[in-house]
Amino acid sequence: MFKKGLAIFVAMFVLLSGFLVAKPVAAASVTKYVTATALNVRTGPGTTYQIVTTIKQNQAVSVSQTKGSWDQVTVAGKTGWASNQYLTTKNLADRLMTVGSNKQLILVTANGYNTSNAEIRTFERNSLGKWVPVLTTTGHIGKYGFATAASMQEGGKKSPIGKYSIGTAFGRYGNPGTKMPYRKITSDDVWVDDPTSKLYNTWQSRSKTQGQWKSAEDMNIAAYTYGFVINYNTQRTPYKGSAIFFHIGSGYTLGCTSTTQTNVVNILKWLNPNKNPVIIQTPIQELNKY
Repeated sequence: MFKKGLAIFVAMFVLLSGFLVAKPVAAASVTKYVTATALNVRTGPGTTYQIVTTIKQNQAVSVSQTKGSWDQVTVAGKTGWASNQYLTTKNLADRLMTVGSNKQLILVTANGYNTSNAEIRTFERNSLGKWVPVLTTTGHIGKYGFATAASMQEGGKKSPIGKYSIGTAFGRYGNPGTKMPYRKITSDDVWVDDPTSKLYNTWQSRSKTQGQWKSAEDMNIAAYTYGFVINYNTQRTPYKGSAIFFHIGSGYTLGCTSTTQTNVVNILKWLNPNKNPVIIQTPIQELNKY
């Protein structure tokens, strides 16, 4: 009788112990962002486990479960564990300091200065004033990446970093549904890129201004089927760069920002001048400057 009672007691103890052991807490997948300069992802929830990969500041990860101070994350097709003290649910827009008066934001980021590959994200403030992600996609910037204001130059094939207002929307066909001021391109339209001309960095009629510039970019091209002007170098400082647009493209640009036609049209339809939209272009590592 004693042995039978002891066996029952041991069985119950083992069963209860299973409930007392800490187990990973599964949750609906959430997106978090890295706050550390670099963060190791490991095979298990602890520093003694092997490193799977290292993720960088502001990089987004998908969190599937939590075990104590560790989150199970998936990034770039790899899954592992990362310390959640270096992860935050605040999205990239939530951490910006220069967009207090803006209600729409296009954020173009790249991994450093020397790549033409970019990530494009759009955000809009909700009724509570919180930034809500709208679109996350990929695109391209200048062939040689980003340029600072000091190094930006005409013909440099780099895209300018900075915060800019959104200029005129344009296209070779009728308005696709944007609320922004829209201008239809004709075969007579050019953008003057001659730094010695008084018309430098402006949209002009070829027939009416010929002789007032030595070079100008044809606007009636496939890349400009739809797009908008990024209001860069509005002071038209000679040699500091011209014709900086957001337009259609599938590869590096000569200084503009590009993505698919579907993305461009959807962004044009979404933009609202009453919401004071802006575009910020920056290496992801320098996001804290904005």
